Amino acid sequence: MSGQSSLLNQIEGAALAAARPLVEPLNTKSALLFRLGIKTAPLFVGQALFIAEQAIIDDVERVYFFTREGEFFARVFAAVIPNDQLASHRLPAYRILEVSRLATFAASLRSVSLEEMQRLWSLYDSQSLFALARSLGLEPGSIESLASRHGLPLVETIVYPWLDPRVKALFADADFVQLVSAKIAADREAALLYFAQQGLIDGHGPFGLVDIGWRGTIQDNLALLMPRTRFYGYYLGLQRFRNPQPPNGVKRAYGPNANLSLFYSHLLDAISPMEMLCNSPNGSVMGYRLAGGGQQAQAIRLREPTEEAVYTEVVHYFQEGVLFACRYWAPYVEDRSIRSQDLREIACELWSELIERPDRQISEAYAALKHNDVFGVGCFVDKRVVPTPWRMIRGLFSPTDRREVILYIKQTQWSSGLWQRRDLGTLHRLMLIAALNLGRLYKHLRLWMHYHLADRGE
Repeated sequence: MSGQSSLLNQIEGAALAAARPLVEPLNTKSALLFRLGIKTAPLFVGQALFIAEQAIIDDVERVYFFTREGEFFARVFAAVIPNDQLASHRLPAYRILEVSRLATFAASLRSVSLEEMQRLWSLYDSQSLFALARSLGLEPGSIESLASRHGLPLVETIVYPWLDPRVKALFADADFVQLVSAKIAADREAALLYFAQQGLIDGHGPFGLVDIGWRGTIQDNLALLMPRTRFYGYYLGLQRFRNPQPPNGVKRAYGPNANLSLFYSHLLDAISPMEMLCNSPNGSVMGYRLAGGGQQAQAIRLREPTEEAVYTEVVHYFQEGVLFACRYWAPYVEDRSIRSQDLREIACELWSELIERPDRQISEAYAALKHNDVFGVGCFVDKRVVPTPWRMIRGLFSPTDRREVILYIKQTQWSSGLWQRRDLGTLHRLMLIAALNLGRLYKHLRLWMHYHLADRGE
C-alpha cells in the first residue's frame, strides 16, 4: 500500500505541476474543480483498467459505453489506454451507445400485463398513471379516457399498483392492451434498427456494456430484446437487484457490489452526485425514431438547460482535470503493469471522499440540478425542492405527506451535500438530514439482514 501511495502521489504531483499554466487563468471555483479532478483520477483510471481487463477475459466482440455517463468513461478509457492494448492483449473495438431506461423499457416488454410491469413497479412501488404513461413513452393524455373508464385519475399516486382493482381492470381492458401493444411494437422496431446500425445484433457477440450502475436495468432490457446474445455489464457500482436477472447476462462492478458483499456498500447511499460528476452535456435519450423511409433509426435526445449550466460551470472542469491526469497515468499503467485491483481500495476511498466530504462547489451545483426522472416518476426532479418542516411533521400522520417525504429520501440520500445548503434554515437541514439518516439506517439494516440470514442459510 505504501508503494502504491507513493506512486499515486508522484503521478498526482506531476499532473498538478503540469496543469499549473492551465489552471492559473481560471477563476478560483474552476481551478479548484480542475485540481479535484486530477486528485480523483485514480478512481476512473482503475475503472478503465477494470473494463479493459474484463473485456479481455470475457472475449467480447465489442464494448458499448452507455449514455450518459459512458460518454465520459469512454474518454477516460481512451486516455488511459491510448494504444488500445493492455498487457500485450489487443482490446476489442468500442463505441458510444445512445440508450436510457426510458428508451429501452417499453421495447423490451414481452406482454401488456401486471406481471411484466413488475420490472418497473419493483423499483417504484407507488406510481401515478401519469408517471406510468411517461415511463412507457406515452403521452399521458393518450390513456386519460381509458383510465377514467376505470375510475383512475391520472395524477393519483397509487400504492402497490398491481394490487389496485382499478389498475387490474385497466390491464384487462382490450383497448388499453391494444394501445400499449402498438407502442411496444413501434418502440421495438425502432430500437432494434438503431442497435443493428451500431453493430448490436441478436445472435452476435458477446458484447461488453459499460455504465455507471446501479442495477443494470438497461442491460436487462437489452438482454430481453436480444435473448440469443450474451451481455457482460461492467459497472462502477451495483446495488442489490430487485428483478429476476435474464439468463444471457452477467454484471460486474469495479467498486461496491451489494449483491456479493458489504464492501464499501455505503457508497451506494448517494448515487446521484456521482451521476452528476460523470454526466455529459448531450442530453438524455428519450427514445428512437425511424428516418429515411423507415430504413434508419435515430436517437431522440432531450436537453435540460439547468443540467447544461451545471455541466458547463462545474462538471466540465472536474472532468477535464480527470482527463488531464489520465494522460499522466497512461505511461505508468504500461511501464509498471498497473492493474485495476491495485487501485481499487484507493479508488473507493476517493469516491467516499467525494460524497462524504464534498467540496462546496459540488454541493451547490447538485442543489441547482434538475434531474431526469421521467422513467418512474414521470418528470424532471428539481433538487432545490425539499419537503418543508410542516410537511415532514404532517408525514407522521398523513400517508400522502409521508409518501412525499419517503420519495425525497429515495431520490436524495446525500446528507453531506444537504448540510451545505445555505438556502435552508439550520433546523430544517437537521430535520432533513435526520430523515435521510433514518432512511439509510433502514436500508443498511435490510442489507445486513440479507447477508446475515444468507450466511445462516435462512
